[in-house]
Amino acid sequence: MTDSRGLRLLQDARGLVAESWCHGADARDAQGSEVEPWDDNAASWSLLGAIVAVLEREALRGGELPLAALGSALYALADLIETDSLADWNDDPRQTQDNVLAVLDRAATAYRDNCAVLQVSLN
Repeated sequence: MTDSRGLRLLQDARGLVAESWCHGADARDAQGSEVEPWDDNAASWSLLGAIVAVLEREALRGGELPLAALGSALYALADLIETDSLADWNDDPRQTQDNVLAVLDRAATAYRDNCAVLQVSLN
């Protein structure tokens, strides 16, 4: 159960943010211009932009992410972010790439823990 699509969403979003992080836009190209997160020219992503980019890639592959998986991934993030807006949290001037990566790591751990509890409770 720990290899679920919601967990992969968090892990893949982390991969994009680790590659290059931005703020003030969902995504930017190599020159720093704002682009759509799923744009082939995107070279850096915000937290929200990375999630959107991963979702769009899944949809293009014909494998749209089930709403439950998306909800579980966002629920894991919501427990760690003290604002209703991923964009606002990402764009806080005190935010850093390392903080965003740490939150995604902690959300992935929480996601696995929640899945383990759910699996135990179903048995």
